[in-house]
Amino acid sequence: MAGLLRSPLVLARNTLRAPVVRACSPALTRTYRIDVKPTKTTAASLDNEKAQISQPTTQDPKYRIERPPAAVVAFAHRLGLNQLKDQTLLMRIVTHPSYEKVGIATNERLDYLGAKVLDMFVLEYLHTKYPKMPTKMLKDAVSTYTKSSTLALMAKEFGVEDVARWIRSKPELENQLAFNTVKASIVRATVGALYVDQGPIKAREFIHAHFLSREFNLVQLLEVEEPKLYLSFLMKRLGRERPMARLMSETGRHSKAPVFIVGVYSGTEKIGEGYGSSLKMAEFRANKDALTKYYLEEQKDFGLPSDVEVQGAVYTPTKVGDTPVVV
Repeated sequence: MAGLLRSPLVLARNTLRAPVVRACSPALTRTYRIDVKPTKTTAASLDNEKAQISQPTTQDPKYRIERPPAAVVAFAHRLGLNQLKDQTLLMRIVTHPSYEKVGIATNERLDYLGAKVLDMFVLEYLHTKYPKMPTKMLKDAVSTYTKSSTLALMAKEFGVEDVARWIRSKPELENQLAFNTVKASIVRATVGALYVDQGPIKAREFIHAHFLSREFNLVQLLEVEEPKLYLSFLMKRLGRERPMARLMSETGRHSKAPVFIVGVYSGTEKIGEGYGSSLKMAEFRANKDALTKYYLEEQKDFGLPSDVEVQGAVYTPTKVGDTPVVV
């Protein structure tokens, strides 16, 4: 059978579909010569390699050892974690339990341990510095230093946001995991890692440098509804004269913005002072000022019970704090 004849239109269509080949200029190839000099193996370098291989680790054998990235290394240097004997703790510190990966250790245990260590050293410091602070106020003061919102702000300064490893909660879950909770856990885990690896003194130094060096307004923690009555009972228990309020100065009594300054005296000693747009408000603030000065009296030179851990240090016990007045 004779071959099929193709029409001119079919031949033209096949010609248009043919691939187009364009001429391209040849790529420029450069050849670089690199001279590699053999390194001399010294006894010191061999010792360093052996030390790195035999580096002590507290890592569970069932977890794989991860090499920390540059961001984690920088984070460690900022906080002095590069001095840890067990460098496998670095990746564990920044790994939240929500980061569920097979063979990856999280900071759950370090977080729990760090929370207890943080509470202990903050409580020790505040209890010794303010021996007359009421118990409820002391609890609130410790919470001010250790609560998650405070730790989240500190984590931002530390650069935790760049190294945290966590996974967001699924949208259908009722309790969503907040990033501030993750950041706070990493800060607590840092304290826990220092305590485990370096001992209590290094952990205490870290807490004093990064936590207790900050000033918080503790005056607002003293909540007294009737400071005048409270102050009267306090002076009676201390064997001092009953407090009396005296007007010290005033201005604009008959104007729209009067100002009164009232002082509270126990005998001839002024124990408190307050101001206000009315005599009642000024007296209220003066009585509360007297209570604040008494309960927030600071000890200037004091030792801490944990000082006995320092070699050669001698701890001198301080007076146990006063109990609050029962009204």
